Amino acid sequence: MRIQIQRVLCFALLFNVLLGVGMLGQPPAAAADSVVEPTTLLDKDFSSAIEGQSASQLGFDYSTLPSGATSSAVVEVDPVAKQKALHLTVNGAGTSQFLINKTFSETKTGTVTAEITFMQPGTSKAKDQIIYLTNAAGTKSLVIAGLDSSKGVVYWPDTAPVDLKTPYQLNKWHTIKVELNTLTKRFNMWFDGTLISARKNTNDAIDVKKISIGTPSGNGELYVRSIKVTHTPPNYKPAKPEIAYWVGRDKSIAMWVVPNAWASKYSIKIKEKAEDPWYTATTYTSVPTSIPPYASPSASRIWDPVTNTAVALTNGKTYIVGVAVITRDETAKIDYEGEIAEFTATPYAVTPIETPETNVIGTVTAYNNYNANRWSINSGLQVGDEPFADRTSALKITAFPDKYSRMDWIKTHADTMRYTGSTTGMQIATFPVRDKATIYVAMDQREIPPAWLSSSSGWADTGDTVQLADTALTYSFKIYKKLFASGETVTMGLNNVTDYNAGKNAGYFVMAERVPTGLKADSFVPWTNKSNYTLKGSLDETSVILAVYNNQTLVYDSRLEQNQFSVDVELVPGINNIELIARRNGSTYSDKISGVVHFDPVAPVLHMTVPPTSVKDFHYNVQGTVDEESKVTIKNNGVSVAESVYTSSNVPFSYPVQLSEGMNQIEISAIDAAGNESSKSFSIDYTFWAGKPNFYDLNETEMNSLVSSGDLIAQKQITNTTSNAKQITLLVVLFDANMKMVDFSTLIEEFAQGETKTLSTGFMLPAQVNGYHVKAFIWDSLDGMKPLSEESIIE
Repeated sequence: MRIQIQRVLCFALLFNVLLGVGMLGQPPAAAADSVVEPTTLLDKDFSSAIEGQSASQLGFDYSTLPSGATSSAVVEVDPVAKQKALHLTVNGAGTSQFLINKTFSETKTGTVTAEITFMQPGTSKAKDQIIYLTNAAGTKSLVIAGLDSSKGVVYWPDTAPVDLKTPYQLNKWHTIKVELNTLTKRFNMWFDGTLISARKNTNDAIDVKKISIGTPSGNGELYVRSIKVTHTPPNYKPAKPEIAYWVGRDKSIAMWVVPNAWASKYSIKIKEKAEDPWYTATTYTSVPTSIPPYASPSASRIWDPVTNTAVALTNGKTYIVGVAVITRDETAKIDYEGEIAEFTATPYAVTPIETPETNVIGTVTAYNNYNANRWSINSGLQVGDEPFADRTSALKITAFPDKYSRMDWIKTHADTMRYTGSTTGMQIATFPVRDKATIYVAMDQREIPPAWLSSSSGWADTGDTVQLADTALTYSFKIYKKLFASGETVTMGLNNVTDYNAGKNAGYFVMAERVPTGLKADSFVPWTNKSNYTLKGSLDETSVILAVYNNQTLVYDSRLEQNQFSVDVELVPGINNIELIARRNGSTYSDKISGVVHFDPVAPVLHMTVPPTSVKDFHYNVQGTVDEESKVTIKNNGVSVAESVYTSSNVPFSYPVQLSEGMNQIEISAIDAAGNESSKSFSIDYTFWAGKPNFYDLNETEMNSLVSSGDLIAQKQITNTTSNAKQITLLVVLFDANMKMVDFSTLIEEFAQGETKTLSTGFMLPAQVNGYHVKAFIWDSLDGMKPLSEESIIE
């Protein structure tokens, strides 16, 4: 306790001393809030300006040019997007630029942000110092952002352009954004929304008064679509920084901080418990050069109150880490520390990288864990994917065989291929496979496969390649493969670092594909009327666990000793959702086949229209309904006359049946999808019937009355609809008023089965027909005299 009291007193005395000598500052009362909304100094959208307006009409003034030079700054329609923009041109200016300037009403300190959207037209790139931020004295440009024909996007903190290695394109709209802080004398720069430079030093100036936009020197042009400038007053209590990500390393915790122009440096703090005081592990002052240009400090020590010293972090223990921005007023030489951003992190000798449960690659153990947080486990390979994160020149996949598009794969960090091993292990990483899997390694084909990737170690060259490219070169990676059992560990061996550093190989990356069990099953029978159903199928291997579910209830679960199987399933009436699941022992991966079987033990209900017992028409329509979808079959005298006539539930069906002469035994059956059958039968006596004859005169005009001395003909077309030959007789008889036969005529014809003939016979009527009548009728013969029609009578 005494030691702790002494420590607190010493710190308080030291703090007062620092305040007295001006090393730590107290923020002005007016600037106590850490969040201050920016105000707009300039906001011009030239696409909404009036065409033909000049920059001077829009509030800008122009720079002085050499004698004889010409220039203009006018709103015109641009040649690319066909939108209005401010078109700046200059000719004959030698080494001078044409500038349009906007001077602010007041000198600004704090943070000034300028953003301009522009296009450099033409066919060749030109050096152009596009955007200037100038101090009140007009003697210095704090920073200049622009373009260089060979370097791309650049900035000038003094007179020499610094290459940011960011290309730009002619005749394309781009946006440059600069954020400058006058207290720290630092700036950030973005190009097309991407941070490309962070916390760089400005020229030695403490205020901003003017912004200028420039054309290329001598002869050139520039289109500007919009420009916006905002200002935030000096902030003496910086907001907490944003932590992009962190990684646990061997007895160390590294973090990446999204940079702010108001950050002169970062204070890195650490403690074990929330109630513990912060221990400042380090102060980070470096200016990042990587892309993205994040600040990347580390915490590797913590205060031990027992030994009263700073000690190394313990691997596997979770710590609370804090990061605070320190804004240094470079003029007053005073530091202001802001809010603390906190996160919990754990150092590891080797870093475990969790993978999705759906991925066949199990938890990866990264021995090269310096940037393991930038590793990722992915599913599905695509053109444009980058196997190595944060590579200075992104190496992207351009082509590969389609079968690899479905695979899981590991993305490592750009520095992973430089790893040479350590006391924790001489490999980059290891991981188990969650199921039987084929592992593929795609390695730069210029590299001789190392021992761990040789054929003696079980690896085989697939003959396939994957193509990659960066901005400078194209690469061809050969693909090797090896089969691993479920749960077996895969080792990602070391790359040939010597060749890698010499530019002789670009490294390797790993892909994985699960090997299916090969589960197959016979086609499901959709309907059955039997309660016991047998599932049959096969697998590609033995010792696979097969589980069968019916309506989500487990009905079978066993390890198969053969690769063929036959499983009986007891069905329930109605729908049976059957699922077969095959998996290997110890694996959560499985192959599935599902199907639906309807168990219906009930026969359909068949309703029939009852026919008459005897008919004289050889066609009869069998009619009825079934209470469920069924196949209707009709037989006549044991002979099928209609098969597979499907009917829907309770929808009437009708089917014509040709009857045979005599008795017809009609049988109707309805069979549902499950095979259940209902039937009905009835008898119909069919008598062959020729039908009534008609009367005509010789002109074939139908007669309705007798005409004296006229010709009369009885006629009938007849078809023999029976299966036997028939003799058919047509008789016509004339009767007087006393019912005495006066005259007659007959015609006898033989009809073959199915034959159709027209019978016609008649006579001339007498002069006196008053009271007379004629009868016509059809018999089978004059001997049998069996009527085959009704009588036709005319009077």
